Amino acid sequence: MKILIIKLSSFGDIIQCFPVASGLAKKFPSARIDWVSYDNYRELISYQPAISRIYSLPHYASAGIFPSVVHYLKLLYEIKKEDYDIVLDLQGLFRSGILCGLSGAKRKIGPWNGREGSVFFYRERIMPPPPPAQERYLEFLRYLGIEPDPYEFNLPVLPQVLNVKNYIVVHPYSRWRSKIWPWRNYLELTKRLPEYQFVFIGIGPWFPINDSNCIDCRGEIPLNVLMAIIGNAQATISGDSGPAHLSAALGCPTLVIFGPTDPSEARPIGKKVFVVQSNAPCSPCWHDICLNKKYPMCCLSEISVDVVIKKLMILIKN
Repeated sequence: MKILIIKLSSFGDIIQCFPVASGLAKKFPSARIDWVSYDNYRELISYQPAISRIYSLPHYASAGIFPSVVHYLKLLYEIKKEDYDIVLDLQGLFRSGILCGLSGAKRKIGPWNGREGSVFFYRERIMPPPPPAQERYLEFLRYLGIEPDPYEFNLPVLPQVLNVKNYIVVHPYSRWRSKIWPWRNYLELTKRLPEYQFVFIGIGPWFPINDSNCIDCRGEIPLNVLMAIIGNAQATISGDSGPAHLSAALGCPTLVIFGPTDPSEARPIGKKVFVVQSNAPCSPCWHDICLNKKYPMCCLSEISVDVVIKKLMILIKN
C-alpha cells in the first residue's frame, strides 16, 4: 500500500499532523507513507520516522509564480507515476486539492470545509470535529478506522549542544506582533529567578540580554540545533508560535502565553503543556496587529510576571 499525506505548511500545523503519520504506520506497517510540503519544512518532516519520501514545493512568494507553476506540474507528474492507494489532503486549499484530485489515487480524502474550491477534488470528505485544531487531522485516522494517539509525534531528542544543564528555553518572538509578550517582562522574569539559567532563542525585534544567568542564542540556527536545545531543556516559555509546538511534541514542559489567539483552538498538544491567558474582553481577536486603540495589547500586558513565574514553577516541579 502507498499513502500520500499533503500538508504544505506551517511549522506548528505540520508538527500536529505527525501523529497521523504515526497512526498510519502502526495500522499499515508494510505501507509506504510519503508527504508533500513546502521546501522550508522538508527537514522538519525528515525527523518523522514513518515518512519514506518527501516531495517539496517552493513557495510562490519566494520562488515567483512561473517557476512555482513549473515545479508544481513536475511534482504532479511524479505523484501520478507512484499510483498511490490513498491520498490525504490535510491542508484543504486549492493547490493541495489539485494535487489530491489529479493524483490518480484510488481514494482521495479531504475535509468538508476545504477552502478555495478544494472540496471539488475529493472523492471522500471528512466532517471536521470541534477544536483543538489537531482534531481536524486526527479525524482522518478515525475515518480510516484507526484510533489516534494525539501525543505520538515520534520526534527524536537530539544530543545536547549547550555546555549548560537545567536551563529554561525562552522564545519571546512570533510572526504576529500581537502575540509578543512585552520583552521587559521576560527580562524581569530572568532577574527574579537568578537560580535558573535561561536560553533565549528566536528571530525578531532586538532587545538587550545582559544578565549572567541568560544565554543569547537568538538568530538563525539550524533545525537540529533548535531541536537539541529545546529537547534537553528543563522547560520552555513561549508565545503562540512554532517552537512552542516543537517543545510540546518533544515532551519538554511548555508554558505558552496566549493573547490574540484562542488556546482552545491553537494550543500546542503535549502531556506537559500549561497555558496562560488574560481575561481581556477583546481576546481572542485573531488579528496580527492589535486594533484596540484605547488599551493596546491589553490581552498580553495584563498577564503579569508573577502569574507566569507561578505557572512555570508548577510546571517544572511537576
